[in-house]
Amino acid sequence: MFSVKLVTLIAAALAAASAFPTNETLDVGASCTITSFGQVSSVLSSCTNIVISGLSVPAGKTLELTLKSGSTVTFQGKTVFGVAHWGGPLIQISGSKITVKGASGHVLDGQGAQYWDGKGDLGATKPKFLRIKATGGSVLSGLHILNCPRQCVSLNRCDHVTLDGFNIDVSAGDKNKLGHNTDGFDISSSHDVVISNSVVKNQDDCVAVNKAHYVTLSKLQCSGGHGLSLSVGMSKTSKEDNTVSDVHFSDCTVSNSDNGIHIKTHSDGGPGVINNVSYENIKLSGIANYGVNIEQDYEKGKPTGIPKANIPITGLSITGVSGSMTGKNSKAVFILCADGGCRNWSWDVKISGAHEGNNCTKQPSNVEC
Repeated sequence: MFSVKLVTLIAAALAAASAFPTNETLDVGASCTITSFGQVSSVLSSCTNIVISGLSVPAGKTLELTLKSGSTVTFQGKTVFGVAHWGGPLIQISGSKITVKGASGHVLDGQGAQYWDGKGDLGATKPKFLRIKATGGSVLSGLHILNCPRQCVSLNRCDHVTLDGFNIDVSAGDKNKLGHNTDGFDISSSHDVVISNSVVKNQDDCVAVNKAHYVTLSKLQCSGGHGLSLSVGMSKTSKEDNTVSDVHFSDCTVSNSDNGIHIKTHSDGGPGVINNVSYENIKLSGIANYGVNIEQDYEKGKPTGIPKANIPITGLSITGVSGSMTGKNSKAVFILCADGGCRNWSWDVKISGAHEGNNCTKQPSNVEC
């Protein structure tokens, strides 16, 4: 299922991570420790082993970490971001062969409760939290992200990057259903990415893949949101911008969420393709709407009921998917394909407890529904 290229990437990343210091005594001089926002520029220009300790970031400002090749950044204590209604991101990290990690007890606090209005992107302007633009075998590990105002971690133009051991906690947004559009991981314009051993508690997609190649996602624990998702086809001009290929989810759990697996293509976008995507050993529990939901009918962000084959879904493998539903209108499986839009699938889905029967249209003939 996994390419030699991906296996090599994972092995290299884990070997590199094992070489990082694991103790909390950091051999970094005071001149390479950032404790006030005004120090950021000078420290980044002169240091490659950097500590960010107890930092307050002013409202409306990005903590811009453009790192020298091979740099290491360690977050200590509480990094808190002032409140302002703007687009963000609150942090942007970029560089080649970089290491970014969190010391024991650290937290990156976006103060989401100061923004949430129950309307998400349609309400007051809220900043995205963390944008990553990293390459060259970079490893980001052990980050604790708390209360994102909106989308939490965006990977954009990443190349050979590993994220491991993230804890994304936006569960406070469940109160009065105020948190919306708090995606855990969004992946676009990236390739050779590994995300593993991470926890996401939020109110939107645990993972949303928009445009990517050679991505491995494993041992994720997702709760409260919309599940493990692909959302493909929003560009109206470029087939390349509407392509997801060689993306593999494995050994993940999705609990107390609206959906387990959600694949949607945008019928108002340009041509594209979803090819060689797999979901393997995915455990579901407490799913309210759909266990597996695959639709080729999204326009302007909403399903229309009229599917189009502008973005065919081929080589899809959904195997070893099991679990239970709870919602009063729940369906274990909902598939809406266009003529010729869905081909060459593998299928092994066993989901119980749905209150309504499955509903499938023009799925491949071997897909039981």
